[in-house]
Amino acid sequence: MKEWQVLPEIVGCNAMLRMAAMQAIDAVELERHFVVEGEPGSGRRLLARSAWCRRGPGARSLFTLDCRMFQSDGAEMLLFGKHSSRDPHPAIHSGKFNLAMGGGLLLLHAEFLPLKTQSRLAQLLDESRSRSRKEGIQLLITCSPSLHAPLPIHPDLAGQLLRIRVPALRERPEDIRAISEAFLRNASPFERIRCSQALIDRFCSYDWPGNVTELRSTLRRLLLEPHDGLLDVRNLANLMCRDESCFAMLQGAFVPGSAQIETGFIPLDSPAEGGSVQ
Repeated sequence: MKEWQVLPEIVGCNAMLRMAAMQAIDAVELERHFVVEGEPGSGRRLLARSAWCRRGPGARSLFTLDCRMFQSDGAEMLLFGKHSSRDPHPAIHSGKFNLAMGGGLLLLHAEFLPLKTQSRLAQLLDESRSRSRKEGIQLLITCSPSLHAPLPIHPDLAGQLLRIRVPALRERPEDIRAISEAFLRNASPFERIRCSQALIDRFCSYDWPGNVTELRSTLRRLLLEPHDGLLDVRNLANLMCRDESCFAMLQGAFVPGSAQIETGFIPLDSPAEGGSVQ
């Protein structure tokens, strides 16, 4: 791990990124509930999970729940459990909140959680303050960006959260080369593949609406091009010429056969939150 890396999983020397990582680590150590805000693909989940993994030995597990995957009724059951009395032998199905007692609960995309469920969650968190450390719970949340604005979640829940913001990739272009090289090392561990300075300059001039996830997707596509160990703007140009849908995403014109691209590049793969800060 480089001396400027706060977490080994986080690649980048940007000051805002380092500050976010240190805030998350401190929040975990102090057992504070916190929310990681940032754009899709910027690595909110990775930051939260990496900070949690810094806990000492013997710490309980971190349970994860994606709030986009269920409707309001399903959210209540999966989060808080359900008491079944229809069967001859009544049963209690434990929810994620109960299972995470003594450990942590990570809610992804918490803005999709119904407000009624968020209010109940805030009430249970408030009640858990009086419990011992082994019975308490620490809540970690990720949500869409709302810098200098109220959180897009219930006020009772937002009031208990420390806000941590992950910068978008366009805010830290100095990290693009390191991110690209780290990805290429992992994608091709037995072959040394580099990016030319011209390609890095092209990447740095692009807005990257999909953030790190989009950059990784672009590099993955470029690896399928003939490259002889060096990815260059020409590889990017060749990809454009053969892919009509990708060519249509360009904001300007591109002359086939030329290695010069007049505008930025947006890969076909849609950005997903499964991406990570690298």
